[in-house]
Amino acid sequence: MNITVTQTNPISLTLPHNVTNPVIKPVMQGNFLEEMPLTTTIHELLLKVTKDGTVFWVGAAVPLGTTDFTRIQVFFHPTVVQGEVVHARDADYPGFTGGWSASLQRYTALEGGQLAASRRVVMLVPFTTMAALGNGAQNMFTTEPVSTLRHVTAAVQATFLPFGLPQPQLTAVGVASFSSGITAMRMFIGSMMSSGLVREVVDFDSPFIIGQPAALTPSPGAVSSCYTQVPRANPPQGYRFLPASSFAGLTSYNHNPHACIGWMLYHTAMITSVIG
Repeated sequence: MNITVTQTNPISLTLPHNVTNPVIKPVMQGNFLEEMPLTTTIHELLLKVTKDGTVFWVGAAVPLGTTDFTRIQVFFHPTVVQGEVVHARDADYPGFTGGWSASLQRYTALEGGQLAASRRVVMLVPFTTMAALGNGAQNMFTTEPVSTLRHVTAAVQATFLPFGLPQPQLTAVGVASFSSGITAMRMFIGSMMSSGLVREVVDFDSPFIIGQPAALTPSPGAVSSCYTQVPRANPPQGYRFLPASSFAGLTSYNHNPHACIGWMLYHTAMITSVIG
């Protein structure tokens, strides 16, 4: 397998810079959630991964001061086509143009900034086409997923520790998804299962999607959780029900519960993360 990884972001993003995101306060008082601005310092990378001639793109958020590249978080964004709404086209993916740079790339700072408040762990965002959901050659993790991740983390490490170090030996991987990103996350978990590296699974409101179960997404040896507005009887440990009414006092994202869960709760989830 031939893999090359190239960092393409401008220096203005690769240098440490502050990002501010509205997040939900980790502690709920009363019946309503509250929000607060969260400012953290990160480096942002945009990695072009060429794997056996096929181009893939991965965003990376690196909290300031990160020196350990053996533990990572992976975040899967929602599908880029939802009904008749096309957020990014597969045809624009090889050059990372159109909606990929204009809309999807923001997930790196949006979620990575929230991670940086509590963990010095690299967060990767595999930008995922609709074709990749077929689990064939258009999915970067269909074959040799661990080796692929090691090449990516080696490129991130080399950006900050350019001393000719060997590839990081991954010891733990956390994985999360928002909404319809659950499909890509489950495929990733399936590809990674034999490695035993996945130690954490976080699902942000996939039960809100018609046809998706109100359940945790399992992975052997991993701690699973789900933050959702969908109730269920006798919820298992880790199933965190947040009624839609509890979002009424928020101002960000028009207090839309689905958007707020995916874009404002990663901070809370990472406070209690089992990944470093």
